[in-house]
Amino acid sequence: MSSAAAMAQDKPALGGSGAAPAAKISVRPLPGHASTADTSRFPLTYCIALPTITPAEQWEKDYARYQRLLPPEIKKTQLGLDFMAPNGVDTWWCANSASPYAQLDTATRIADAQRLVGEWHGVANRLITHIDSFSIADQKFYRSVAAKDTPGPFTVRFTESKLELKPASLRRNRNHRNYVLLNQRYLLLYGTAKSSGNVSLVGLDPAGRLVFHTSTVVERKVRGQFLTYQTVTRQLICERTP
Repeated sequence: MSSAAAMAQDKPALGGSGAAPAAKISVRPLPGHASTADTSRFPLTYCIALPTITPAEQWEKDYARYQRLLPPEIKKTQLGLDFMAPNGVDTWWCANSASPYAQLDTATRIADAQRLVGEWHGVANRLITHIDSFSIADQKFYRSVAAKDTPGPFTVRFTESKLELKPASLRRNRNHRNYVLLNQRYLLLYGTAKSSGNVSLVGLDPAGRLVFHTSTVVERKVRGQFLTYQTVTRQLICERTP
């Protein structure tokens, strides 16, 4: 990488960028992300809202409408890394994204944080990679999705102010045990300072299951050729333990 800079998450507009169709661009899901997830119970777009890709202008509008939901405390945690890859692709990366391109559906918002309190057991744990690629040649978006299940049991336990995940490897920072639910969907996990916390999006589906999203986003572009948006989401789906 030739240059790097940290910055608050702020996705550039489509104007002037563009993309080759997905089959021609050198953008791949992370290793091992073949579509091996069991979708018999939960489809790959389960509780996920994606921007409309036709017409192309609608993508930007759909993505932008989520920005009004971001509380100030969450915005303070959002830092990304901008760098030029050796192959000339301008890359932007954010490992703790509260504004992924594949969003947790707002229909899952949790009106009362007390509904989180208790123990939940996992029924699905998977890594889902969504890629939207924009082609300047034909002014169209191309979309792909792949997922991989992570086997093994896990539990999520909420008290009034603490979160415990087992196994602990599911939590990005093991020192972040405190939590606060903001704007009915943003779960801020922190240690001593909220500004250095990690963000997940959480919700309850119509059946009362807990849906837990932790996302990394990557944007790649070559001016005049292509622009891609990639969201890699760890999706945990849980049911309340009796």
